[in-house]
Amino acid sequence: MGLLPETTLLTVGAAVACLLTMVYIYFKKSFSYWKERKVPYIEPTFPFGNFRNLIFVRKSIGHMFVDLYKKLDGEKYGGTYMFTKPGFIFRDPEIIKNVLVKDFSSFHDRGFFIDEQLEPLTGHLFLLPGNKWRNLRVKLSPTFTSGKMKMMFQTLVDCGQELGTILQETASREEIIEIKDILARYSTDIISSCAFGIQCHCLENPDAEFRRWGRKLFESSIILSLTGSLSALFPSMVSLLKLRSIDAKVSEYFHSMVQDTVNYREKNNIKRNDFMQLLIQIKNRGKVEEEHGYLEQNGHGDLENKSDENGLSMNSLAAQAFVFFVAGFETSSTTMTFCLYELSLHQDIQEHLREEIDIVLKKHDGKITYEAIQEMEYLDKVVSVMAEVDLKN
Repeated sequence: MGLLPETTLLTVGAAVACLLTMVYIYFKKSFSYWKERKVPYIEPTFPFGNFRNLIFVRKSIGHMFVDLYKKLDGEKYGGTYMFTKPGFIFRDPEIIKNVLVKDFSSFHDRGFFIDEQLEPLTGHLFLLPGNKWRNLRVKLSPTFTSGKMKMMFQTLVDCGQELGTILQETASREEIIEIKDILARYSTDIISSCAFGIQCHCLENPDAEFRRWGRKLFESSIILSLTGSLSALFPSMVSLLKLRSIDAKVSEYFHSMVQDTVNYREKNNIKRNDFMQLLIQIKNRGKVEEEHGYLEQNGHGDLENKSDENGLSMNSLAAQAFVFFVAGFETSSTTMTFCLYELSLHQDIQEHLREEIDIVLKKHDGKITYEAIQEMEYLDKVVSVMAEVDLKN
């Protein structure tokens, strides 16, 4: 009787040892992918490949790729591994140019797994593959022309005036300003108005409902990180287990908000000069009023300058508004924060910039207009270069 448990234990131990050996051999073979093809690569570690810090949420994906990019210093390109899945990093400007322009038709997919049935908000331009991406891009490209941006410019001005009022009141009380928080609220006000067609007044009310849900969207966790990794490595498992990349309550909030806004506008025949109105046009007509040659201006001549007559579904419309928020919120507020920080350290640049702004506004009767901003060439350089310098540091 005493022999059976011991035998069973040995059998289980042998089975586990064999399984671990097979897993190790599989990883070892997988990690030879780039070596066999004589491609420079970054040495992976078992079992995470080159993304251990990302998996354990120690670094953001942006900082991870900066580190990997630097490790390939001196190479035109190089290979990486996410667990056993090989990845490729381009460093040479000419190769990058070919990928983004000449050979773009072969590289438009981003390689992320999405399940539009489980998570409708992932069906946006950033994630969609193949023909779905191609058809949607043709429909959405006219919404980002200079004419359409000019149409929405007054929203930025209105929010900017409110921002100025908030800063003046804070300064008059001689209080310390948490500038990143204020700029995040400013960005949220603009995006909520343009993309979702609502006035959330986050500058006045830091704890506004829209902002609360927006912050929740960007909260990181081990579960979301693992779900993202599984999406890249074992998409069928993600689909089978019904794992979501977005919190279900967050998804429901943004989807309901868009649907309520669209229904209200259509029922009451309300129209506004914003991104939401352009999406409603595409939903109902299959297109918006186009400016000639917009695809050539965007540098992708391989895509035909035409769209099918099918409009957007409500799920697709909500997904486009959602990615407008995701792509614009953190990027805009962080860039402005870095820029102001650098300006505080470089008084000469700050004075030069202030002088340009005063001169240009004087030409436009003191009004902030789309044309006035286009004339501020030094401002464009400051925003572009200052933020880049700070991120490199």
